[in-house]
Amino acid sequence: MRVERATNGSSPAAGWANIPLRLVLATALIAAVTTVGFVLRANAAAVGFAYLIAILFVALWGGLTTSLVCSIIATGCYNFFFLPPVRTFTIQDPANWIALASFFIASLVVSRLVVSARTEAAHAEERERELEALYSLSVDLFAATSRVGVLAEATTRALRSVEATGGGLLLFAGSPFAQQIVSWSGVKEDEIEDLAAGVGRHGQTLEFPGRNGRDLYVPLKTGGHNAGVLVVRGSRATLRAAESVAALVALAVERERFVAEGVHLQALRESDALKTSILRAVSHDLNTPLVAISMQIDRLRDRIPSTSPDRATLETIATEADRLRRRIGNLLTMARLESGTALPRPEATPPADLFHAARENLALIVERRPIDVEIDDDCPDIYVDPILGVEILVNLIENADRVSPAGGHVRLTARLHPNDAKKVRIEVLDDGPGIARASEPSQRFLAEAEEASDTGRRGLGLEIARSLAAANQGEVTLMNRPEGGAAARLDLPAVQRPALVESSL
Repeated sequence: MRVERATNGSSPAAGWANIPLRLVLATALIAAVTTVGFVLRANAAAVGFAYLIAILFVALWGGLTTSLVCSIIATGCYNFFFLPPVRTFTIQDPANWIALASFFIASLVVSRLVVSARTEAAHAEERERELEALYSLSVDLFAATSRVGVLAEATTRALRSVEATGGGLLLFAGSPFAQQIVSWSGVKEDEIEDLAAGVGRHGQTLEFPGRNGRDLYVPLKTGGHNAGVLVVRGSRATLRAAESVAALVALAVERERFVAEGVHLQALRESDALKTSILRAVSHDLNTPLVAISMQIDRLRDRIPSTSPDRATLETIATEADRLRRRIGNLLTMARLESGTALPRPEATPPADLFHAARENLALIVERRPIDVEIDDDCPDIYVDPILGVEILVNLIENADRVSPAGGHVRLTARLHPNDAKKVRIEVLDDGPGIARASEPSQRFLAEAEEASDTGRRGLGLEIARSLAAANQGEVTLMNRPEGGAAARLDLPAVQRPALVESSL
């Protein structure tokens, strides 16, 4: 159920009260057209067009009911005064029957189309006002401040944006029955907490007629669960607008939680906690526009043919958006690993599984560039966290793709380490220009990232790969290939075979 605001500022009852006056004025307009046509002895076709124009103006001004009544009156006048024999409702010529029917149908269609366009325009204006209010609220919530303890202010802004006479924010402390009142304005009845608990359990919006509009109990859904309830009382806003405002408040609640966690980590470990808080804030602020960008990309894919030149540009945007999303996830993973809130979970993983998962995560790159795979028959499984291992490979492959020319190949190889039987060596080979100033056979990955003039290899991808490899007891190095291009080497622990264990004993 949705209750729309009256677009002209008056109530529906007042609109119906004005119908008799509108009918009188509209009938006078039809009479004027009839009189002018009759005095000027205009032909039937000209008078018919004049009637249609009059009905068009009536539909724009008086609404559907008035225009339909005028259509009937105009049809009668058209028949009585202008279709022979005139001044009778008799029609002798069969063609005039067709003309009269066509005129009546055209007048009805014109009335309906005009009223529909007017209604759609009113709805569009209503949506525009809602969007302006939501935009203003989002700016207030997320650009005005980032300090802890602003949910009460956010609730006040949210209720003001939907012109509510009262209400507030109730958060759940682990259970819908354990409620914390963050902010409240107006009278608070005892049953409000029971209603909020019901909304928290079922996750559905409740609405009741109120004195100055209606009362809404909207759940705040964050992270797949209900964090609380936004109570909106005495509002005439649409249900969609109220739910959109609640979604922004839910984001503010989530933002409050992230900021609070950042403050807590800062008290425990200042430097690491500060970095974690910043990364989480960046991730939170960027994920929302990234989701919107991804949705728009999917819509454009349906509209832009695969043969269009713009399709390549769209796929480039999609690739960069996916890469940015992965970068954000990698940064959060690094922060958790370094702060000790998360630990790697290594397990025996075949190199082929890592390569397959990495290719699936880079579908857009695989479509335009061949990625060859080569695994030695005697290559053992890798003792690594599969998720982190895939992310390491994804970052290395992305770097190789950026520096490789069009038509170049990227090759993945896996084999037993030539100098250490307890490790597996994975290489990502590209056809790029190689590494500048790589005078030594092998150099640290981070040093190359800082010193190399090859800007295609610099950035977060290199640091992320190095950090995730170190968390898995591995190492990343970078070196030039004699045949051209560069090789990114990833050395990780190997799953020990029984024969190797016995020989070591």
